[in-house]
Amino acid sequence: MSLKRRLLPAALLSCLTVPIVAFSTLPAHAADDRISAYSAQATLSKDGKLTVKETVDLTAGGSTFSRTLATRVRADSERDRTYDVSDVTATVNGQPAQGLSNESTDDGRRITVNVSGQTTVVYSYTVDNVVAESTEGREVSWPIVQGFSTAVPRALVSVNVPFATWVTCFAGRPGSGMPCTSSQLAESAELEIQQNGVPAGGRLTFLTGLSSEATVQPNATYKTRWTLGHAFTVDSSTLGLAVLVLGLGLLGAAGLWFLRGRDAGKVGAGAPERPVLEGADGPQFAAPDGIRPGQVGTVVDETADVVDITATLLDLAVRNYLTIVELPRQSQFGRLDWELHRQHQGGPELLPYEKALLDAVFADGDTVVVSELGSALRPRLGLVREQLYADVVTQGWFASRPDAVRNRWTTAGVVLAGAGVVLTIVLAIVSKFGLVGFALILAGLALALVGQVAPARTARGAAVLGRVAGLQRYLTDETSANLPQTHRLEFASRCLPYAAVLGLTEKWAAEIAATDDDDDPDAGIGWYSGPADWHLSDIGESLSNFVTSFGGSLASARRLF
Repeated sequence: MSLKRRLLPAALLSCLTVPIVAFSTLPAHAADDRISAYSAQATLSKDGKLTVKETVDLTAGGSTFSRTLATRVRADSERDRTYDVSDVTATVNGQPAQGLSNESTDDGRRITVNVSGQTTVVYSYTVDNVVAESTEGREVSWPIVQGFSTAVPRALVSVNVPFATWVTCFAGRPGSGMPCTSSQLAESAELEIQQNGVPAGGRLTFLTGLSSEATVQPNATYKTRWTLGHAFTVDSSTLGLAVLVLGLGLLGAAGLWFLRGRDAGKVGAGAPERPVLEGADGPQFAAPDGIRPGQVGTVVDETADVVDITATLLDLAVRNYLTIVELPRQSQFGRLDWELHRQHQGGPELLPYEKALLDAVFADGDTVVVSELGSALRPRLGLVREQLYADVVTQGWFASRPDAVRNRWTTAGVVLAGAGVVLTIVLAIVSKFGLVGFALILAGLALALVGQVAPARTARGAAVLGRVAGLQRYLTDETSANLPQTHRLEFASRCLPYAAVLGLTEKWAAEIAATDDDDDPDAGIGWYSGPADWHLSDIGESLSNFVTSFGGSLASARRLF
């Protein structure tokens, strides 16, 4: 046996590693199929193709005999080497094979012939892509004995390779490094190989080097094997391109926000807005620019939400469009409940969203109970929300409806992220650039997130927001204690809805409670009354509970908006 090199060449390693065709995919055979002899002759042509003729003597245990020629084997940790098998023919006992089937599988060719008893099958085929370039020069290799589901007791192989300079051979199960029984290079450059025993599912692979005089050119082909690690390879090219895509996406989102999502005017810090108008009848409450509580909430957070609806209802009560009656507790630890009574229908003095809210609350009658209101009211509030968004545009505070702007940006972000998902899948399947698609997903999510703050206030809206900030500072820092006693209750009541939308309900409910100057039960304050033995000093807790209960009834079970 002549081995020209002590180290295995790369091309041979590719043939020795575990094949893509597993043992489980080999054709089934009859329990008593038996191969008694095997021989093969192969010749390398000038165009780099190997013509193979194999003679197999066997005793068939059934009516058919099958084998599989692998066309894809593992080359290294990332690639598979591929071969092209064509011109497959077979004879049985010297006659054209009956029932010849040459099926293409994912990684091979399955050849089936009809047989009976003692049979000699001669296979002929052509293999392309058998010449590879390596650091040692050009090499020819092919697992010539392969695909049999029964053992081969002895294999004789002769391969004619012009300008061959050395030969080596390995046999055994796929991945085995066991040398063949003998392999040598004859003076005629013919490879002579003998192997005593090839196990079922095993193979015999030869490898020979070519001298510089050989004219045959390398034609080996490789396919990158898909793995999660390869699909999301992190190297300078994939990471650089992913960072570029993500950077462009973030830059685009930032640019859109800078050009379309910023307020047209700057919101100044300003001084506290004192909502007091001095008149002939004494100090009166006067909101900045006449803004209503529901408008305040929508201008501040660009969303018409439950708090805005609740504050609007309180404001309508303070303005005597309805009254809130606290019901007696059913027990000492029973929960509070309230009845709402509509005072009158309201006219053109009401803004459209205020009228829509009144009609929604009292759609089933002029008296309703808060605990029974939620499930009936929630479906009706869509119109209130629509009217409130339309109102802030009508007032000139927004150029477009904030919800529509958010929806456009969010939709664009979701579409971009969805495109990123598709691109990630495609790139991960066909290349190593899966990170690029993932970067596009992040860019889409960034666009959707930026869209949540994209509704842009006009210059007028920014100015109103500044005055609202001043009102919030006043409601946070000031009290009604410096007002005349006769005006404190009304003033604190008018402040309450604004305090509710700005998160200051408890403070200004306490301001109302502080106007109770005796220990006698109170009948109410016009827009709010309680059960027997109710005291105005209790209104702080009552109003805080009312705001929580009414808002909770709107938001429970599902999102309001």
